[in-house]
Amino acid sequence: MTSETRFALVGAGFIGRSHALAIHAANLAFPDLPLKARAHILAEDSEARATAAAARLGFDRATASWQEAVEQSDAVVIAVPGFLHFPIAEFALKNGKPVLCEKPVGLGTAEARRLATLAAETGTVNAVGFTYVRLPLVRHARDLIGSGAFGRVLQVRGRHFEDYLADPAAPHGWRLSQASAGRFGALGDLGYHILAMLRFLCGPIAELSGLARTFHTARPSPTGPRVVENEDYAAATLVFESGAVGTVETSRVALGRKMEVSFEIVCEGATIAFDAERMNELRIYEAGQSAEGQGFRTILANASHPDFAAFLPAPGHQIGFNDLKTIEIASFLRAIAAGQSLAPDLAEAARISALCDAILDSSASGGRIADPETHHPETRGSTAQ
Repeated sequence: MTSETRFALVGAGFIGRSHALAIHAANLAFPDLPLKARAHILAEDSEARATAAAARLGFDRATASWQEAVEQSDAVVIAVPGFLHFPIAEFALKNGKPVLCEKPVGLGTAEARRLATLAAETGTVNAVGFTYVRLPLVRHARDLIGSGAFGRVLQVRGRHFEDYLADPAAPHGWRLSQASAGRFGALGDLGYHILAMLRFLCGPIAELSGLARTFHTARPSPTGPRVVENEDYAAATLVFESGAVGTVETSRVALGRKMEVSFEIVCEGATIAFDAERMNELRIYEAGQSAEGQGFRTILANASHPDFAAFLPAPGHQIGFNDLKTIEIASFLRAIAAGQSLAPDLAEAARISALCDAILDSSASGGRIADPETHHPETRGSTAQ
């Protein structure tokens, strides 16, 4: 008989709700899992909120203590704002509880590195919610690149654009304060995802030059205008260890863009393009097309692509964000059963954080930064203007 893994969910907001749905769905979508998921205990910041959320999301128990949630579970999902990531993840790792933490896993690179070191020292299984690398067609793109069929990767473009702060009158919030969100603004919210995706597809980054800007330097609050303490936009030119070159951009003020996590990868024999706003489509242009037939062709996600068949049997019937979280929970359960961390893990999150620091420090200094994945952030003020 397959044993259960009793999950603790810490946080029941937007992303916490997606994790809750995934915990329930994983057993149905993936009936052959070596461990079954159980929605056991949910922690929120008050007993009333916890009780209501646990009832709504189908958890056995509720608590206002994240410590109790960790202690009374077999595995922990951390889905709270970034300033709470470190203490909860540290407590779970010290107690030997497998951890799936949403990014950015702390308030900066130092905390991310401490968690990665602790995970390695304790041998505790861990993973980070870099959801978009779980996409069937992103994984298919990686397989195509890795096969060598299209030759070397020459140039890369990656973007994560959204517009949730495009309105200058949008109120100040926790994401805009370094005390609650850390140093990174758009980079921490969005840049983590596209940097993780580019590394997943094209490998380590050897060198970069960054640029960051805060376009709306103050926003309304109940007590009057309040300073925005991190960047609205960031970009970098990149050199990969493979020799490929490219650019990455991230913005939280890109009017009209709701969830553009996109890449275009130019190889010697083909160009591969993807946009998560159309996450069930991958576009490919291959060299050697006849003059009258030139153009990109579109691949529709289907049951031949990784994990798609767990949800649907046919192309054109599309999966969505919550399905990606289900894939993530199922993959995490397999990792727990195998006793091995699930990539991208805490060590990868620390590398991504270092890249974000390197982008901001390069923007501030005007210079290029070598070995950015091991970069140590400058101590100077970090608000981009």
